[in-house]
Amino acid sequence: MTRITLLSLLFLAGCDGSSQLTCEYLEDPQNCWAQAAAAAKACLPEPADNGVLSADRASCSFTDGTRVVFDDALPDDIMDLETFGFTIEDSDGSRCASFLDTFENRMELEAGGNKVVSQLRAKFELICGDGKTYRSDFDLLFECASGSQPTDGFEVTPDLVYFMIISVSTPGELFRCTPS
Repeated sequence: MTRITLLSLLFLAGCDGSSQLTCEYLEDPQNCWAQAAAAAKACLPEPADNGVLSADRASCSFTDGTRVVFDDALPDDIMDLETFGFTIEDSDGSRCASFLDTFENRMELEAGGNKVVSQLRAKFELICGDGKTYRSDFDLLFECASGSQPTDGFEVTPDLVYFMIISVSTPGELFRCTPS
């Protein structure tokens, strides 16, 4: 009995409750990152509806009343950003989604009632809102289809702001704002 108890404790100590992050999971349109990205996309009007960037560069408004409110007013140059975060508000002002890129290998996406974290520490991790965590060696991401890993893409200039949520199974460009 003691041997079985000892083996059980060693086995449990080696388990951290995470699942292996695979290319198949990253490419699945039902993965937690893709679902949160789709829920955030549903908060906004069609991409053809460019938003209008406020004069203070703190928000972007769309014709249907939806707003993207930036955590910090946007500078004219992307190199001046220390973090990039925003909240999407419905036309009634209620929060629909949010995103934060800390620029320290950590992104947080919250939409559709789920908060998903993508981060690179000792391993690449995808932490889903349902409590499941997926981990893999960073090298796996180079073996997966190009663009599989959850990331973001954006441009901030004096004349344009656009933001994309990127992975194989996410909706691409989320919003685009131009100065008034």
